[in-house]
Amino acid sequence: MKYLFISMLLTIGGSIKAQDDVTKLIGAMLSETPIEENLQELCDEVGGRVTGSKSNELAVDWALNKFTEAGVKAKKDPFKMPVLWLPEYTNVKVTGDSEFRPTAVAKYQSPPGKYAGALVYVGKGTAEDFKKIGSDLSGKFILVESDLCLDINGLFAEYTVASNVESIARKANAEGIVFMASRPKGLLYRFITSMATKEDLPQLVMVREDAMRCIRLLEDGKKLSIDLEINAEIGGEFTSHNVIAEFKGSEKPEEVVVIGAHLDSWALGTGANDNGCNVNMMIDIARQMKKLGIQPKRTIRFALWNGEEQGYFGSWDYTMDHLDEMDKHIMALSVDIGSGAITGFFTNGREEMIPAVDKVLRPVAALGDFTSLNVPIVGTDNFDFMLQGVGNLVANHKPANYGINYHASSDTFDKVDLKSLKINSAIIAALTLGFANLDDADITWKRQTRAEIQAMFETHKTEFSMRMFNVWDPWINGERGRK
Repeated sequence: MKYLFISMLLTIGGSIKAQDDVTKLIGAMLSETPIEENLQELCDEVGGRVTGSKSNELAVDWALNKFTEAGVKAKKDPFKMPVLWLPEYTNVKVTGDSEFRPTAVAKYQSPPGKYAGALVYVGKGTAEDFKKIGSDLSGKFILVESDLCLDINGLFAEYTVASNVESIARKANAEGIVFMASRPKGLLYRFITSMATKEDLPQLVMVREDAMRCIRLLEDGKKLSIDLEINAEIGGEFTSHNVIAEFKGSEKPEEVVVIGAHLDSWALGTGANDNGCNVNMMIDIARQMKKLGIQPKRTIRFALWNGEEQGYFGSWDYTMDHLDEMDKHIMALSVDIGSGAITGFFTNGREEMIPAVDKVLRPVAALGDFTSLNVPIVGTDNFDFMLQGVGNLVANHKPANYGINYHASSDTFDKVDLKSLKINSAIIAALTLGFANLDDADITWKRQTRAEIQAMFETHKTEFSMRMFNVWDPWINGERGRK
């Protein structure tokens, strides 16, 4: 009985200390820290950070230095990117019954070269819209009208439409696709196509106002053609780097909690809300933990992923490099939806994690009204942990300035909600340390088998969204995910 009593005292004492650490860390995150200055430095001095670019390499070294300066153990973690595509310029000229030079950018992996063809308006790009113009679009560029995008729901809707349009356009032998920009006031942006690294069809995003001009002319019966030149630096496989920092666990060092944000961005803007703000959150949490001398029970890894925008290649590589540790990965978190106030977490088909999420958020209950959404998110760096059956989370945020500035020239430092970013950092810090210090009895989930992962995908009907991001076939054929 005496030894049982001593054991109980030690457990209670450890629990009290863990709670004290969480309280101290929350206070530190809400106090004055360099997060704002660091974010401005990353955005304004380093700038947009396309994987494979010089600025991306600078960002890797910059981030490693920030961890090192804080006294946090960190390293550059190399991985292979399958292809290089760095945009240089896109020139477009409309000719025919009216001539002008609209402003546009090429989507990722659009093949460089010169192209020309008649411009055909296909409405919103539905199957019915295509039926009206026939099944053969050889030598023609199709022009697709887009709804305004104001939030993350609009983003996923835009990806969905684009994926469907691409499929139909290929079957109809279209020369290329012109998408009306979903943002107003001349904003342009860039994202991947559904073929990702194997694209063979030139695709543009045209300034909304210029695209509407084309549509009005075409609907008035005018004949228009498009002359296009895409210039980009292209190449084969190359090496990029994640940045991984680590706090070794004091009691269960073999068990791992990973929290991450992607370091890369597109280069029309400076990657502020996507995802520089959350990169600096990761650095700041690690900095304050080191400053306070906090030792988590489990190992915490802070991951700044690269190659996310092209298909989450950095985080995918991490899971492959740590396959023998996946059973011991307790939780993997991605923070990647800007600087709006955190409203809760996506639990990604792992409903059994919700009680633990609720528990670790209790110390920050005054900072938000949090809701867990048990919906699998496809599109950021939680994904390959999901494919490995590891319990994973994605932070959910209020839209704030995220949707309209997503991947756009306007994604700059001045659009970041700095007040919310500070509060968010305290929330994520509490959640991270909370998971690292959870009692074993609170960890009711286990790593899923491949069959369980597939069953979860079928329950939540994720096939279409996975196809949209070109990751369904790699999962099905065993190239990606748990065997």
